[in-house]
Amino acid sequence: MADSVQATKDAIWYLQKDHITPTEAQYAEWGQQLAILNGFLERGVQVSENESMKVIIEEEMAQVAARLVPLHEQLAALQAKLPKAPEPKFDPEKHPLLKKGPDKNEPAKAVVFNTGDLCEALWTDKQWYKAKIQTILGAASAPKYHVKFVEYDESMTVDRDAIRPLMNKRKREVEAAPPALTAVSATNSPHVISGPASINPEAQRAKQDAQEKAMPQKRTIGSNKALGNRVDNWKNWNSKGVGKKLAKKDSMFRSGTTVNSRVGFTGSGAGMRVTHKRVRHNTKADVEAEEEGGSEGRARDERRPDERRPDARRF
Repeated sequence: MADSVQATKDAIWYLQKDHITPTEAQYAEWGQQLAILNGFLERGVQVSENESMKVIIEEEMAQVAARLVPLHEQLAALQAKLPKAPEPKFDPEKHPLLKKGPDKNEPAKAVVFNTGDLCEALWTDKQWYKAKIQTILGAASAPKYHVKFVEYDESMTVDRDAIRPLMNKRKREVEAAPPALTAVSATNSPHVISGPASINPEAQRAKQDAQEKAMPQKRTIGSNKALGNRVDNWKNWNSKGVGKKLAKKDSMFRSGTTVNSRVGFTGSGAGMRVTHKRVRHNTKADVEAEEEGGSEGRARDERRPDERRPDARRF
Protein backbone atom coordinates (compact mmCIF):
# COMPACT_ATOMS: atom_id res chain seq x y z
CA MET A 1 0.00 0.00 0.00
CA ALA A 2 2.75 2.43 0.96
CA ASP A 3 4.67 1.65 -2.25
CA SER A 4 1.67 2.40 -4.47
CA VAL A 5 1.02 5.70 -2.67
CA GLN A 6 4.65 6.73 -3.10
CA ALA A 7 4.56 5.79 -6.80
CA THR A 8 1.44 7.93 -7.27
CA LYS A 9 3.11 10.90 -5.57
CA ASP A 10 6.18 10.49 -7.79
CA ALA A 11 4.00 10.40 -10.91
CA ILE A 12 2.25 13.61 -9.83
CA TRP A 13 5.59 15.32 -9.17
CA TYR A 14 7.07 14.37 -12.56
CA LEU A 15 3.86 15.36 -14.39
CA GLN A 16 3.90 18.82 -12.84
CA LYS A 17 7.63 19.32 -13.37
CA ASP A 18 8.00 18.05 -16.96
CA HIS A 19 4.66 19.00 -18.54
CA ILE A 20 2.32 21.24 -16.59
CA THR A 21 4.79 23.85 -15.28
CA PRO A 22 6.57 24.51 -18.66
CA THR A 23 3.24 24.70 -20.50
CA GLU A 24 1.80 27.17 -17.98
CA ALA A 25 4.96 29.30 -18.23
CA GLN A 26 4.59 29.37 -22.02
CA TYR A 27 0.93 30.40 -21.69
CA ALA A 28 1.88 33.22 -19.27
CA GLU A 29 4.56 34.48 -21.66
CA TRP A 30 2.06 34.70 -24.53
CA GLY A 31 -0.31 36.53 -22.18
CA GLN A 32 2.33 39.18 -21.40
CA GLN A 33 2.97 39.79 -25.09
CA LEU A 34 -0.77 40.09 -25.72
CA ALA A 35 -1.04 42.68 -22.92
CA ILE A 36 1.72 44.76 -24.51
CA LEU A 37 0.00 44.62 -27.91
CA ASN A 38 -3.29 45.73 -26.37
CA GLY A 39 -1.51 48.75 -24.92
CA PHE A 40 -0.09 49.65 -28.32
CA LEU A 41 -3.52 49.28 -29.93
CA GLU A 42 -5.10 51.56 -27.33
CA ARG A 43 -2.57 54.27 -28.18
CA GLY A 44 -2.97 53.67 -31.94
CA VAL A 45 0.61 52.58 -32.63
CA GLN A 46 0.92 50.58 -35.90
CA VAL A 47 -2.64 49.32 -35.70
CA SER A 48 -2.56 47.04 -38.75
CA GLU A 49 0.64 45.22 -37.80
CA ASN A 50 -0.33 44.87 -34.15
CA GLU A 51 -3.78 43.50 -35.01
CA SER A 52 -2.28 40.77 -37.20
CA MET A 53 0.22 39.96 -34.44
CA LYS A 54 -2.61 39.85 -31.91
CA VAL A 55 -4.45 37.22 -33.96
CA ILE A 56 -1.32 35.04 -34.08
CA ILE A 57 -0.78 35.33 -30.33
CA GLU A 58 -4.41 34.44 -29.58
CA GLU A 59 -4.12 31.33 -31.76
CA GLU A 60 -0.93 30.28 -29.93
CA MET A 61 -2.58 30.81 -26.57
CA ALA A 62 -5.56 28.69 -27.65
CA GLN A 63 -3.23 25.85 -28.67
CA VAL A 64 -1.34 26.00 -25.37
CA ALA A 65 -4.62 26.03 -23.41
CA ALA A 66 -5.77 22.97 -25.38
CA ARG A 67 -2.60 21.13 -24.34
CA LEU A 68 -3.18 22.02 -20.71
CA VAL A 69 -6.67 20.49 -20.55
CA PRO A 70 -5.62 16.79 -20.75
CA LEU A 71 -2.68 17.44 -18.44
CA HIS A 72 -4.95 18.82 -15.73
CA GLU A 73 -7.34 15.89 -16.20
CA GLN A 74 -4.44 13.45 -15.78
CA LEU A 75 -3.30 15.30 -12.67
CA ALA A 76 -6.80 15.17 -11.17
CA ALA A 77 -6.99 11.41 -11.81
CA LEU A 78 -3.66 10.82 -10.06
CA GLN A 79 -4.65 12.97 -7.09
CA ALA A 80 -7.89 10.99 -6.75
CA LYS A 81 -5.86 7.80 -6.22
CA LEU A 82 -4.19 9.23 -3.13
CA PRO A 83 -5.77 8.34 0.21
CA LYS A 84 -7.82 11.07 1.76
CA ALA A 85 -6.52 12.82 4.84
CA PRO A 86 -8.21 11.69 8.08
CA GLU A 87 -10.93 13.98 9.30
CA PRO A 88 -10.18 15.81 12.57
CA LYS A 89 -11.78 14.39 15.69
CA PHE A 90 -13.33 17.72 16.55
CA ASP A 91 -13.76 21.12 14.99
CA PRO A 92 -11.30 23.59 16.55
CA GLU A 93 -13.69 26.47 15.91
CA LYS A 94 -16.34 24.77 18.08
CA HIS A 95 -13.97 24.22 21.00
CA PRO A 96 -14.93 26.45 23.95
CA LEU A 97 -11.36 27.66 24.47
CA LEU A 98 -10.77 28.36 20.78
CA LYS A 99 -14.01 30.07 19.86
CA LYS A 100 -12.53 33.53 19.98
CA GLY A 101 -9.73 33.23 17.52
CA PRO A 102 -7.55 36.07 16.24
CA ASP A 103 -9.12 38.35 13.70
CA LYS A 104 -8.32 37.28 10.18
CA ASN A 105 -6.35 39.88 8.31
CA GLU A 106 -8.16 40.94 5.19
CA PRO A 107 -6.00 41.11 2.06
CA ALA A 108 -4.85 44.60 1.23
CA LYS A 109 -6.65 46.22 -1.64
CA ALA A 110 -4.62 46.81 -4.78
CA VAL A 111 -3.66 50.45 -5.30
CA VAL A 112 -4.90 51.93 -8.56
CA PHE A 113 -2.46 54.29 -10.28
CA ASN A 114 -3.35 56.83 -12.95
CA THR A 115 -1.27 58.71 -15.48
CA GLY A 116 0.61 61.59 -13.86
CA ASP A 117 0.60 60.13 -10.34
CA LEU A 118 3.74 60.35 -8.23
CA CYS A 119 4.95 57.04 -6.86
CA GLU A 120 8.08 55.06 -6.03
CA ALA A 121 9.53 52.69 -8.64
CA LEU A 122 12.10 49.94 -8.27
CA TRP A 123 15.33 50.59 -10.21
CA THR A 124 17.80 47.95 -11.39
CA ASP A 125 19.87 48.35 -8.20
CA LYS A 126 16.88 47.07 -6.15
CA GLN A 127 16.31 50.50 -4.59
CA TRP A 128 13.12 52.58 -4.58
CA TYR A 129 13.20 56.04 -6.18
CA LYS A 130 10.59 58.75 -6.65
CA ALA A 131 9.01 58.58 -10.13
CA LYS A 132 6.09 59.89 -12.16
CA ILE A 133 3.80 57.67 -14.25
CA GLN A 134 3.92 58.62 -17.94
CA THR A 135 1.75 55.94 -19.53
CA ILE A 136 -0.09 52.77 -18.49
CA LEU A 137 0.36 49.67 -20.66
CA GLY A 138 -1.09 46.17 -20.66
CA ALA A 139 -4.41 44.86 -19.47
CA ALA A 140 -6.22 45.89 -16.33
CA SER A 141 -5.43 42.55 -14.66
CA ALA A 142 -1.68 42.83 -15.34
CA PRO A 143 -0.84 46.47 -16.00
CA LYS A 144 2.58 47.83 -16.83
CA TYR A 145 3.66 51.37 -16.08
CA HIS A 146 6.10 53.52 -18.01
CA VAL A 147 7.58 55.83 -15.37
CA LYS A 148 10.15 58.61 -15.38
CA PHE A 149 12.29 59.19 -12.31
CA VAL A 150 11.92 62.67 -10.88
CA GLU A 151 15.41 63.16 -9.47
CA TYR A 152 17.20 61.44 -12.38
CA ASP A 153 16.89 61.70 -16.15
CA GLU A 154 15.94 58.05 -16.58
CA SER A 155 12.76 56.21 -17.54
CA MET A 156 11.73 52.56 -17.67
CA THR A 157 8.72 50.24 -17.85
CA VAL A 158 7.93 48.33 -14.65
CA ASP A 159 5.36 45.78 -13.51
CA ARG A 160 2.77 46.26 -10.80
CA ASP A 161 5.10 44.59 -8.27
CA ALA A 162 7.86 47.16 -8.94
CA ILE A 163 5.76 50.21 -8.13
CA ARG A 164 4.27 51.48 -4.88
CA PRO A 165 2.70 54.69 -3.55
CA LEU A 166 4.82 57.35 -1.92
CA MET A 167 5.68 56.73 1.71
CA ASN A 168 4.45 59.56 3.91
CA LYS A 169 7.30 60.31 6.29
CA ARG A 170 5.56 61.86 9.25
CA LYS A 171 7.60 63.86 11.66
CA ARG A 172 7.69 62.74 15.24
CA GLU A 173 5.02 64.46 17.22
CA VAL A 174 6.16 66.48 20.19
CA GLU A 175 5.42 64.54 23.29
CA ALA A 176 2.99 66.25 25.58
CA ALA A 177 4.37 67.37 28.90
CA PRO A 178 3.31 65.12 31.76
CA PRO A 179 0.69 66.64 34.03
CA ALA A 180 2.07 68.37 37.08
CA LEU A 181 1.87 66.35 40.23
CA THR A 182 -0.50 67.81 42.72
CA ALA A 183 0.80 68.02 46.26
CA VAL A 184 -1.10 65.78 48.59
CA SER A 185 -2.02 67.58 51.76
CA ALA A 186 -0.95 65.70 54.84
CA THR A 187 -3.77 65.00 57.19
CA ASN A 188 -3.02 64.86 60.88
CA SER A 189 -4.43 61.81 62.52
CA PRO A 190 -5.21 61.99 66.21
CA HIS A 191 -3.72 58.53 66.71
CA VAL A 192 -0.23 59.49 65.33
CA ILE A 193 2.23 61.40 67.51
CA SER A 194 4.55 63.62 65.44
CA GLY A 195 7.70 65.31 66.75
CA PRO A 196 11.32 66.18 65.92
CA ALA A 197 13.79 63.34 65.39
CA SER A 198 15.94 62.54 68.41
CA ILE A 199 19.74 62.19 67.97
CA ASN A 200 22.00 60.22 70.29
CA PRO A 201 24.87 62.61 71.25
CA GLU A 202 27.23 59.75 72.15
CA ALA A 203 26.87 58.15 68.72
CA GLN A 204 27.44 61.53 67.03
CA ARG A 205 30.61 62.16 69.06
CA ALA A 206 31.98 58.67 68.27
CA LYS A 207 31.38 59.28 64.56
CA GLN A 208 33.33 62.58 64.65
CA ASP A 209 36.26 60.93 66.47
CA ALA A 210 36.44 58.17 63.85
CA GLN A 211 36.53 60.76 61.03
CA GLU A 212 39.36 62.70 62.72
CA LYS A 213 41.44 59.54 63.13
CA ALA A 214 40.93 58.55 59.52
CA MET A 215 42.15 61.91 58.19
CA PRO A 216 45.95 61.95 57.49
CA GLN A 217 48.09 64.32 59.52
CA LYS A 218 49.12 67.49 57.75
CA ARG A 219 52.84 67.94 57.06
CA THR A 220 54.26 71.03 58.71
CA ILE A 221 57.07 73.10 57.19
CA GLY A 222 59.54 75.04 59.33
CA SER A 223 60.30 78.72 59.13
CA ASN A 224 61.06 80.51 55.91
CA LYS A 225 64.75 80.70 56.83
CA ALA A 226 65.08 76.92 57.09
CA LEU A 227 63.31 76.52 53.76
CA GLY A 228 65.65 79.05 52.15
CA ASN A 229 68.72 77.20 53.44
CA ARG A 230 67.47 73.98 51.88
CA VAL A 231 66.98 75.72 48.56
CA ASP A 232 70.51 77.20 48.68
CA ASN A 233 72.03 73.81 49.46
CA TRP A 234 70.23 72.30 46.52
CA LYS A 235 71.45 75.03 44.17
CA ASN A 236 75.06 74.64 45.35
CA TRP A 237 75.00 70.89 44.87
CA ASN A 238 73.38 71.23 41.47
CA SER A 239 76.04 73.71 40.32
CA LYS A 240 78.93 71.44 41.40
CA GLY A 241 77.45 68.03 41.04
CA VAL A 242 76.88 65.53 38.27
CA GLY A 243 76.31 66.80 34.76
CA LYS A 244 78.91 69.55 34.68
CA LYS A 245 81.61 69.53 32.00
CA LEU A 246 85.02 68.25 33.07
CA ALA A 247 88.33 69.81 32.07
CA LYS A 248 89.39 68.81 28.57
CA LYS A 249 92.33 66.43 28.49
CA ASP A 250 94.74 65.70 25.68
CA SER A 251 94.13 62.49 23.82
CA MET A 252 96.77 59.79 24.19
CA PHE A 253 96.33 58.75 20.57
CA ARG A 254 98.63 60.12 17.91
CA SER A 255 98.76 59.72 14.14
CA GLY A 256 101.17 60.63 11.37
CA THR A 257 100.87 63.43 8.88
CA THR A 258 100.06 61.35 5.80
CA VAL A 259 96.81 59.71 4.85
CA ASN A 260 98.11 56.14 5.24
CA SER A 261 99.80 56.74 8.60
CA ARG A 262 99.20 54.33 11.45
CA VAL A 263 97.69 55.36 14.74
CA GLY A 264 99.72 55.03 17.93
CA PHE A 265 99.31 56.18 21.48
CA THR A 266 101.57 58.00 23.93
CA GLY A 267 103.32 56.34 26.84
CA SER A 268 104.11 53.07 25.05
CA GLY A 269 107.89 53.58 25.20
CA ALA A 270 108.36 53.43 21.44
CA GLY A 271 108.54 56.30 19.04
CA MET A 272 106.38 56.88 16.05
CA ARG A 273 107.00 54.47 13.24
CA VAL A 274 108.07 55.71 9.87
CA THR A 275 105.52 55.15 7.18
CA HIS A 276 107.22 53.43 4.29
CA LYS A 277 106.31 54.47 0.85
CA ARG A 278 104.75 51.71 -1.19
CA VAL A 279 106.69 51.20 -4.44
CA ARG A 280 105.85 48.86 -7.23
CA HIS A 281 108.39 46.04 -7.52
CA ASN A 282 110.51 46.16 -10.72
CA THR A 283 111.03 42.61 -11.97
CA LYS A 284 113.06 43.78 -14.95
CA ALA A 285 115.87 45.00 -12.67
CA ASP A 286 115.95 41.61 -10.91
CA VAL A 287 116.32 39.80 -14.23
CA GLU A 288 119.19 42.06 -15.28
CA ALA A 289 120.93 41.54 -11.93
CA GLU A 290 120.62 37.78 -12.28
CA GLU A 291 122.15 37.91 -15.76
CA GLU A 292 125.09 40.01 -14.56
CA GLY A 293 125.71 37.72 -11.61
CA GLY A 294 125.71 34.65 -13.85
CA SER A 295 128.37 36.03 -16.19
CA GLU A 296 130.69 36.96 -13.29
CA GLY A 297 130.39 33.47 -11.81
CA ARG A 298 131.31 31.81 -15.07
CA ALA A 299 134.35 34.11 -15.38
CA ARG A 300 135.60 33.10 -11.95
CA ASP A 301 135.22 29.43 -12.76
CA GLU A 302 137.32 29.84 -15.91
CA ARG A 303 140.29 31.21 -14.00
CA ARG A 304 143.25 28.92 -13.43
CA PRO A 305 143.86 27.48 -10.00
CA ASP A 306 147.10 29.34 -9.49
CA GLU A 307 145.45 32.64 -10.20
CA ARG A 308 143.08 32.23 -7.32
CA ARG A 309 143.69 34.03 -4.09
CA PRO A 310 145.51 31.97 -1.51
CA ASP A 311 143.16 32.89 1.32
CA ALA A 312 140.03 31.81 -0.55
CA ARG A 313 138.26 28.82 0.85
CA ARG A 314 136.64 26.17 -1.20
CA PHE A 315 133.48 24.42 -0.12
